[in-house]
Amino acid sequence: MKKSIFTIAIILSVMSLVFTSCSDNDDEVPTLDGKYSLVLDGKTVASGETEEVGMVGNAISLSKGEDFGFIISGVPEAVGAEAAIGANGSGVSVSITGKNLLGNGADELYFSVSGTVKRTSASKVTFEGTCSELGSTTVHTFSGSAESDAYKVI
Repeated sequence: MKKSIFTIAIILSVMSLVFTSCSDNDDEVPTLDGKYSLVLDGKTVASGETEEVGMVGNAISLSKGEDFGFIISGVPEAVGAEAAIGANGSGVSVSITGKNLLGNGADELYFSVSGTVKRTSASKVTFEGTCSELGSTTVHTFSGSAESDAYKVI
């Protein structure tokens, strides 16, 4: 009888330690929301926050419904590293989509021509350069940033 009481007391003590230590170690879950900004031809066309953040390998995406979005491929892994857009076989590019970004009322799709993508912190990527709209020879300047704790994995 003493053995079973002693065994039950040990089991209850272990369980109380487990439940106590679990509740003491509850870490705050990081938010995976994203912040963004985009400047086209010297004008801020999009900025704010969104929950629509994605990442696959060294490519990141961020969007605000169908109104705005971009995909950046070839994001450098190291903080402070910079990659050239369009460099020989680098795979670094920026694609921008949106509605009425430059004020013409249409759906727009821009592809980077030249520029850079820079990892400014574990969670923030900046980009700048030139781009052209799908089917157009007109060249535009662009710059912007994307920031999310999700990008810390790269």
